[in-house]
Amino acid sequence: MTKTTKTAINTIVFLALGGFLLYIAIGRTDTAPVWEEIIAANKFWILASIICGILSHLARALRWNLLLEPMGYKASTAASFHSVIMGYLVNMALPRVGEITRPALLSRVEKIPFNKLVGTVVVERVVDLLITALIGVAIFFIQFDTISTFISDLFGGIDTSSTFIYAALGIAALALLFLVYKKRKWFYNLPIIGKLKSFIEGLLDGFKTIFSLKRKWLFIFYSLFIWIMYFFMPFFILYAIEGTSHLGVSAGLTVLLFGTAAMIVPVPGGVGTFELMVPAALSLYGIGAVVGSSYAILTHSIQFLVIIGVGIFSILYFLIKAQQAKKDELARNN
Repeated sequence: MTKTTKTAINTIVFLALGGFLLYIAIGRTDTAPVWEEIIAANKFWILASIICGILSHLARALRWNLLLEPMGYKASTAASFHSVIMGYLVNMALPRVGEITRPALLSRVEKIPFNKLVGTVVVERVVDLLITALIGVAIFFIQFDTISTFISDLFGGIDTSSTFIYAALGIAALALLFLVYKKRKWFYNLPIIGKLKSFIEGLLDGFKTIFSLKRKWLFIFYSLFIWIMYFFMPFFILYAIEGTSHLGVSAGLTVLLFGTAAMIVPVPGGVGTFELMVPAALSLYGIGAVVGSSYAILTHSIQFLVIIGVGIFSILYFLIKAQQAKKDELARNN
């Protein structure tokens, strides 16, 4: 089976999964009140959210350029920005493929070695993963009462038989961990463990390169700015919908964490996972299914529109660059 075939099969499977999750999320909900909420949304806050989305992508391009400096390469802001957008655009259809597309495009336009650019993408992912973890820890402490109440409600109605099942699963998990420990030499030789080890080592190596940057503080600023914009993009939509306009920063952080987790799942564009997980986050604050679904659909749609809208200009940018490259090559040959 070729790599292209595997990619196609994975895309179809996860697209089907996304469609199934989308049906679970809103398929059985009366959509009329949902669309009424969306249509009545405050356009000012929607525009503010769109601006935050574009600024986050611009900051990501600027941060990417900083990672090129220690290697002696330089890329234009326009080329990096449009490469970032194209990466997101491809990810909407083919999850994870965009992470290869954007360094490939920048490599072609700026003549930077592809493998060097892939390494910088790994560094970016390390930083984003670290910030996501910090957000998760912050939410746990800030929202401890809300989370503990949610867990109590979730497990409060468990009967004796269910308790027995969970206990059995816990014992089985401990037994599996003990088996892995006893047979650890055999497990270390498994191909998947080797790949996982290489992945972790790559993350650590990528993280170390941050300390060799010429402008570390600017890199830190861009990293924080990206996630501040990621926060404000869905946060402003809380104000756009009347049913969520009373929620504050804590709810915004929770929505950001759940939304980020939804987008990590390799479903094209996070379709289904986002519409399922974000309303679940809002339910912690007493938000009903209709308002929660309205918020999730509106927020997700805006994310799509930003990428597609700017992506049109990105496609034109690379088409123009390709034409210029052909003309330059013809001029050199003549």
